[in-house]
Amino acid sequence: MRRFYLDGAVVGLEAVAVSPTAACPGCGRRSDRVHGRYQRQLMDAPVGGRQVRLLLVVRRFFCDNVACAKKAYAEQVDGLTVRFGRQTALARAMLQAIALAGGGRPASVWRAGWRCR
Repeated sequence: MRRFYLDGAVVGLEAVAVSPTAACPGCGRRSDRVHGRYQRQLMDAPVGGRQVRLLLVVRRFFCDNVACAKKAYAEQVDGLTVRFGRQTALARAMLQAIALAGGGRPASVWRAGWRCR
């Protein structure tokens, strides 16, 4: 973790993924050749009544398997991120539980209140 901060009703965490390799989602082969980096913003489960915003720096890797259709891919942090996901696994599970309990309406209101800034 690089930084932790409080901004009103928001708890912010900034972190960097540090695994030396990442597996290609196309062929499963691991690579250590870094293509670049970018920052992802994820919503996590609330803590102490405050929203949690996770800013995660992840890397893109080259796939060295010539038979694989993927040439580059982004690393995923096990148990935390999924492709194109904007919530952590815990936040996604909470959102699904709220949606099922209320027929969908409470979850749409709760999610609409959270914005990345």
